[in-house]
Amino acid sequence: MTDNEGRRLLENEDQRLLEDVEHPLENLDMDLLLENRLGEFGRYQRTIYFLVCLPAALTAAITMGSVFNELVPPHRCQVPVCDSGVIPHYADANLLGYANFTLPQTKDGWDECNMYQEISNKSCSSGSFSTNLTQPCSRFLYAKDTMESTVVTDFNLVCTQSWKAPLSNSIFFSGVLVGALVYGELGDIFGRKNVFMLCILQCSLGGILSIFSTDFTTFSTLQFFTAMGQVGLFQCSFVLGIELVGRNKRVFCGIIIEFFFVFGELILALAAWILRDWKKIVLSYSVPGLLFFSYYFFLPRSIRWLISKRRFKEAELELQRIAKWNGVEPLKSENFIKFRKPEPQEEVNEEHEGLLSLLRRPKLTGRLLTIFFCWTVTTLVYYGLSFSAASLAGDAYLDFTLLALAEFPGYTLSYLGMQYWGRKYTLSCSLLVAGVSCLASSILPASWPPYIQTIFFLLGKLGATASFGTAYLYTSELFPTPVRNLCVGLSSMTGRIGAITSPYILDLGEMTGVSWAPMGVFAAGAITSGLSILFLPETKGKELPSTLAEAEELNSFTVLDSQSTSLQSSTEDNSPTE
Repeated sequence: MTDNEGRRLLENEDQRLLEDVEHPLENLDMDLLLENRLGEFGRYQRTIYFLVCLPAALTAAITMGSVFNELVPPHRCQVPVCDSGVIPHYADANLLGYANFTLPQTKDGWDECNMYQEISNKSCSSGSFSTNLTQPCSRFLYAKDTMESTVVTDFNLVCTQSWKAPLSNSIFFSGVLVGALVYGELGDIFGRKNVFMLCILQCSLGGILSIFSTDFTTFSTLQFFTAMGQVGLFQCSFVLGIELVGRNKRVFCGIIIEFFFVFGELILALAAWILRDWKKIVLSYSVPGLLFFSYYFFLPRSIRWLISKRRFKEAELELQRIAKWNGVEPLKSENFIKFRKPEPQEEVNEEHEGLLSLLRRPKLTGRLLTIFFCWTVTTLVYYGLSFSAASLAGDAYLDFTLLALAEFPGYTLSYLGMQYWGRKYTLSCSLLVAGVSCLASSILPASWPPYIQTIFFLLGKLGATASFGTAYLYTSELFPTPVRNLCVGLSSMTGRIGAITSPYILDLGEMTGVSWAPMGVFAAGAITSGLSILFLPETKGKELPSTLAEAEELNSFTVLDSQSTSLQSSTEDNSPTE
């Protein structure tokens, strides 16, 4: 054997030995490293977290855009012989006096879908119409006091076609449901950053293309794909921000990103008030979304994801970048080894515990169904009240702004309640506040000032928002490790049913002739859910259950100190709330 051959054999043997040795990042306790070495929320984390929060404002505008884009303005039949001007206007019928003999009167004003039958087209006079016979509108004129143009006015989604407007919203939230499942999985497979870029493209192009829609079907299809991108974008932004900070800051960051969502709602209201045309409004938030493509050059990959995929070299580069930005010394191999997790201990029967095992335990099955109902009611009331902004007695833009502003104290109360009072009572009281407010709004005498109704709407939105802010964390703490992520995911998916049905609940008043029916449904659901939550165990100060048996005995768990409670509970709270 030559010397060269011997060296090659030795090199190959050394390489095999290196491959057998664990990488320093193997089994790294990222949270411990951040807490004790890099900083939980240093300059680097604050900068990146701010950047990933900005897209949350975009997702808010996309989600709530239909409040203005699909607003249904007052409308009436276009009367050919009377509305014969170059540009006929909705108000002409009253201003010129021909509404009295062309439009039938109803208890709510002029009939919006029918006109008196025309017997002569010689002149616009009472003798040219039969006030005993009516005919449906063939064309419509719309009031333009609030919006110059909406999807409803462009596609005439009124009267016999009025069912299409709520269907469009339901299709949108169906896209949210599908997107949450698809992009949640793709984010774990291909990485948060890659899916972030894909979702930005889908959101922006979906919105831009929708303004060129020539029919309702095309518009709704594009809405579906835009919604998929919207929820994927929010989820990736949320996870990228949360995975970069330490455990003590995770609940805080989970709430702060919701404030950016509210900022997006306020920007939407301002844009709608200035532009008053649905196509311009869509462009106002779709085109700026393309700017987020610049994130490709400086947005980091999730370190936790890289380590889970054993891409240790890339993960180490990201960790060194954090160290440099936060002003700490560069990390060495011994630093990583120092912050390894302890060797995992075998947990009896954990690998055999799944959803089927949970469903065989009545106590946990009842708990899961209670949480499903809570999620459904929360999204139903939250989106129902949000979409009701244009139907309040006041100015649509002001009412929507006030409903959005009510979310600031809602999320703040959720955070304070979870930290100092407990998850169960915070969630229960949030739902009860929402339910009682909706109930009060539904039984208000018609003679009361309109602003009283607005106050109850605001209180209802505050309660629904606080419930939203609490539900994720509480759900993650109620179920054991083997099924925790599954239960949170199923709960979030079930909640989308409330969002999908909310447009139809809002139409109950018109369909049944009972004006208080929508608020009555919201009230009944929220109060019932709020009371049912009281039968669940409190999780504040309790160890997270590791098995189904421990979850069943949750009330008897050891109470932890407040700091360790915050650390453990927030560790599991890695899901977005919108």
